Amino acid sequence: MVQAPRYEPLFDIHPLTGASIEVFYADRALETFGRVGAGWFWCSRRRGFSAAEPATGPFPTSYAAYRHVVKSPTPPFQITREAFGT
Repeated sequence: MVQAPRYEPLFDIHPLTGASIEVFYADRALETFGRVGAGWFWCSRRRGFSAAEPATGPFPTSYAAYRHVVKSPTPPFQITREAFGT
């Protein structure tokens, strides 16, 4: 039996806003967000573009990061072409 990679990112669509969300793992070698510590983060971004806002996290598990973005009182906005001036 083949196990899934341990730190594989998750891409999904926010159920209320339609925004694209990414849940990913960053360790100390990948700390480029100005955050301290390794863990799971989430961000809202348009496929093929960098994140419009800083990543939120770290969270202890990918599930915790995913639940945070889905249950957040201020869910990520829907990224539209107008937001990028295209």
